[in-house]
Amino acid sequence: MNKFLTVLNFLLLTTLIILTLYVFDVIDIPFLSEQKTQEEELVQQNITPAQQEEIQKVTRSKSYDELMEKGKVYAENGLYDLAIDAYTQASQKAELNKEPLLKIASIQLLQQEYQKAKDMSAHILTIDQNSGLAKLYLGQANIGLENFPEAKNIFDSITSDDQKVQYYQGIMAVYFGEYERGRTLLEAASTKENGDEVVARNALNFVNGLNEFDRYAAGLNNHLRVLMARSFAQVGEHRLAKEVIWPVLKETREYRDAWIILGYSYLKLKQFKDAIDALEEAKQQDPEKPETLFYLGLAYAGNDEVEKAIKELEQALENGYEPKIHAEQKLAELYFLLEDYENSAEKYEEVITLNSTEIDYFVRPIWLYIEKLNKPEKAIALSEKAQLHHPDNAMSYNLLGWSQVANKDYMNGRRNLEKAISLSGNFDAPYLNMGWMYERQNNMDKAKEFYKKAFEMGNGSSTGTLAASRYNSILEKEKNNSFMVNIFN
Repeated sequence: MNKFLTVLNFLLLTTLIILTLYVFDVIDIPFLSEQKTQEEELVQQNITPAQQEEIQKVTRSKSYDELMEKGKVYAENGLYDLAIDAYTQASQKAELNKEPLLKIASIQLLQQEYQKAKDMSAHILTIDQNSGLAKLYLGQANIGLENFPEAKNIFDSITSDDQKVQYYQGIMAVYFGEYERGRTLLEAASTKENGDEVVARNALNFVNGLNEFDRYAAGLNNHLRVLMARSFAQVGEHRLAKEVIWPVLKETREYRDAWIILGYSYLKLKQFKDAIDALEEAKQQDPEKPETLFYLGLAYAGNDEVEKAIKELEQALENGYEPKIHAEQKLAELYFLLEDYENSAEKYEEVITLNSTEIDYFVRPIWLYIEKLNKPEKAIALSEKAQLHHPDNAMSYNLLGWSQVANKDYMNGRRNLEKAISLSGNFDAPYLNMGWMYERQNNMDKAKEFYKKAFEMGNGSSTGTLAASRYNSILEKEKNNSFMVNIFN
């Protein structure tokens, strides 16, 4: 009998140890773990039901057309890696079909992965050596890689009167000094019937620059180069712009506008140190020009020299930089980086004063007043202004309700958050804020309910991630409290 009791005590002690280790997540007990609901598992893994459904779909075999459609949807939503994966799978189902490969090349160009785009375009030409689109992409990739003679040869090899072909043939002719040929091609591209409006507008930019030169500066080759460099910069061809402008500056350094164009192009290419050098040269020649100061501020910001960036941007505003809102927005972001939340909120409010038509402008300063500055009364004042300008917008009710909850006005906060939900049934933020309201009132069951809903609706957004974090935090507290109760009972 004593031996039996000893064994029984040993088993009870072992069971107690195992349960203790399970509670503290040291070990896993399958039959206990399975008691978690599927929803809890998804929240704790930060995977929404919608994402889970997508994962399950991917595991099923898809047809070529389904994969092409999936790639299109991913690309339209900026999910480029997923789009490339879908197009790659489509290509594997139809190895001699160039369409999925062309889609991949276009994404690689968009992401500025020029070597990959070049390799892909060259591969497509082994499938169809007459593909004009593959040649167009190959030429664009070579511009990105700064292989300009090769790019020109590729564009010139395309026998087509397609608008984009004419455009690229035209700008490369201009780059290599073939101005009249470039003018002819760009005039054709700018007037193409049923053509792309952006391409037409960009082509016209060069034509106007050439016409300006004819009227005012014929014979002054450096001025023509500056005009063409300006056009290259304005249409986003910054690699070509900087190469066109350099010969001018080698001949004469006293050319403020040339330094500005060069600095701006370096800035857009994210070559911030080079941008700073060029724009400081421009500033020396004209210390008051607000555009120079604005771009210089952006260059310093890109180079993580925040204090210098703020100084230049504030001076640009003082000197009358327009549009003022761009400088104010950047200053708000920079003060935020310095954790100078007062000045950041002030700048965001200045942005709203300049343009109150965008509801999104209200979100960051209200967040600052609630989360960083503990000034819910200012958040309420600003959210009331948002509602005044956006009376039927779900976000304005959400901001007002959120601010009222922060001010412990739970009755009005709940009413406005419910209004936000009624105006937009698929809006995650008011569910998050309802969860926060119930958590502040210590109603954890309701808080979890709303956090779970916000997470499901967020579909991977920052709001959904925060909802998952708060949901899991409540679960952890409940688990710890339950363990403490068991110990002391």
